[in-house]
Amino acid sequence: MALLELRDVTKTFSVRGRTVHAVRGVDLELDTARTLALVGESGSGKSTLGRVVAGLHGATSGTATFGGFDLLGPWDRERRRSVQMVFQHPYQSLDPRWTVDRILREPLARLTGVRGAAASARVAELLDLVGLPAEMRTRLPAELSGGQQQRVAIARALAPEPDLIVLD
Repeated sequence: MALLELRDVTKTFSVRGRTVHAVRGVDLELDTARTLALVGESGSGKSTLGRVVAGLHGATSGTATFGGFDLLGPWDRERRRSVQMVFQHPYQSLDPRWTVDRILREPLARLTGVRGAAASARVAELLDLVGLPAEMRTRLPAELSGGQQQRVAIARALAPEPDLIVLD
């Protein structure tokens, strides 16, 4: 059984009274410990499909399962922990008022219940994992380069130890 399975997934949007097909009839399977890259021109629906898989957009039709659960149904805390997304523009996805430490602690507390000393240790581990020095903990996103922001976004996605990471 595939970890991720999409069958005839379609996503439409209503734009000024007309229906726009962002994704039309996508079928794919992804097994555990595998990588899948979608390549296409700008506007071809790659980001929209990623958002459907990450539970940020519902599909208009089709079926999508991940590890046996319906991606198109309601999401609970465990499902949110299991599927994480790294957005294309990291600065827009990082709260500008939060330090790197708080950005990385938030998914730990909310999705895994890890707090206190255990969270501090995990934040240190995550920063090391993405190649950022410990002193970055106290910085705000605006104080980081674009590459450093992207590393923080990746660390945030890795924080709850998901089974699937969608990279936009």
